[in-house]
Amino acid sequence: MSGATGLDVRLPIGGLFTVLGLLLAGYGVATGGDAELYARSLSVNVNLWWGLVMLVFGLLLLWGASRTRRAASARPATVTPEGRATEAREHERGLER
Repeated sequence: MSGATGLDVRLPIGGLFTVLGLLLAGYGVATGGDAELYARSLSVNVNLWWGLVMLVFGLLLLWGASRTRRAASARPATVTPEGRATEAREHERGLER
């Protein structure tokens, strides 16, 4: 996570790579039968392979961001100074169960 806003930069970057990977892999699938297009790359469909690489990379970023978000939201209140202060205030007022 970054800063006080809590924005994880892996979310937009992972989304960008996922969308671009889907587009590039789709283009590679659509032009897979064109041998003349891929003659310069030794008949390797580079659009398909790099699209798949970008797709996997984007999905890994999104997976990592979702894992961190889940772990961050499950922290007990006593971990942060604000949480400890809230717990102490509730204890003073008798609001604990």
